[in-house]
Amino acid sequence: MKALLGKSKLVRNLLLILPAFVIIGGVIVGIAGALGPQVGAFRSGGVYATSPQYNAELPTTAPLQTIGGALSSISGAGQQATIEWGGSNLVAPTTIVLSPTPVVPATHSTTPKATSPSQSPLQSGSIEFFSNLTVRVSSPQSALTKAAGIAYSIGGYVAFSSSTNSSATAVLRVPASEYQNALSQVEAIGNVTNSIATSNDVTIKYTDMNATLQSLLAERDAFLKLLNQSTSLNATIVIEGYLQGVNAQINSVQSEILQTRRLIDYATITATFSRAAVKTPLGLKVIASPLAGATPLSVTFRTFEKGGVPGYIVNYNFGDGTAAQGEALIHTYTKAGDYNTTISVTDSSGNVKTSWVMIHASGAPVGFDFAGFTNLAANLFFSVIQGIVEVAIVVIPITLVAALAFIVIAPIRSRLRSIKASNGKAA
Repeated sequence: MKALLGKSKLVRNLLLILPAFVIIGGVIVGIAGALGPQVGAFRSGGVYATSPQYNAELPTTAPLQTIGGALSSISGAGQQATIEWGGSNLVAPTTIVLSPTPVVPATHSTTPKATSPSQSPLQSGSIEFFSNLTVRVSSPQSALTKAAGIAYSIGGYVAFSSSTNSSATAVLRVPASEYQNALSQVEAIGNVTNSIATSNDVTIKYTDMNATLQSLLAERDAFLKLLNQSTSLNATIVIEGYLQGVNAQINSVQSEILQTRRLIDYATITATFSRAAVKTPLGLKVIASPLAGATPLSVTFRTFEKGGVPGYIVNYNFGDGTAAQGEALIHTYTKAGDYNTTISVTDSSGNVKTSWVMIHASGAPVGFDFAGFTNLAANLFFSVIQGIVEVAIVVIPITLVAALAFIVIAPIRSRLRSIKASNGKAA
């Protein structure tokens, strides 16, 4: 066998080539396996560079994280959130809300109003209507003039009025049929802060007063008849005294009836106009830091609102395809570029104020990641060893089988040649 192996040049070459083939094949397989799913050892700003199809930054914003408390209580605020995209981890722009401001909706209170004559027919009885209003206006004196004009325009009048530098009061008497119309016009002069409406049914009282008046008139007629029939001075004096008392009662009842009739025919609106405080226009101040830096660039935004009607909503458009809401927040820009960030605030009355901040995000310097390179080298080494083992497992058995076949076939072939040569000489 040794002789055969020693004389066979093919077997000798095969035994020399086999280890080299196994090693080279294992190295190729190991490197291919190591570098196939791996990313490079070089990174940009702490993030490994990926292949072109995965290296595009997504213009999306990660879900907002509401964090109560101050900035110091935030843990991991500088870290970036990642999202899954096509089986690869991509770093997307993120926004962290630091101190969300609860939106306080504007509240409005209304006071129920008494039923007006237009809603309750007068045929059902005699009703007096009264309203007391407090209205905030910019000029009380001008409001007083407007209120008087409303009363006169519908056939009413001003029963009383007074004014000072800061307020004015008017007592308006308007026809009962125009009560609701007049009340609406007076309320429209300014902002009603208080409203009280009452009504008083005087049907029975009015009927009683008329009955009393008829009784007094009949009594007066009786006394007048007695006075005409009196023949005694003393009797005449006594009767005239009774007549004076009856006439006084008649005058009082008639006056009360007239006043009541006036209140029934004319509703009363008492309006007090007070000077409203001058509103400060809605203002917005934005502080952003830093305004420039290398990606990933985390910028802290803080807004300060004043004026308008409290209850502010602050909206951000970061210029990178993402948006958020809040007074104080941190937004991370992951792609280099200039971003015009738009910040707008809306108050409870719908007033809007807008401001802009320019953010410059530059590309991060490319550096060598020694830890990444070490990990890559270790992975490559073990992959190469694994590749050599895999190639050896496949190649060595095949080679041994081929060598054994050659060892078995070679003597037989040599013997056949020898027999063939002997037969040739014999012939």
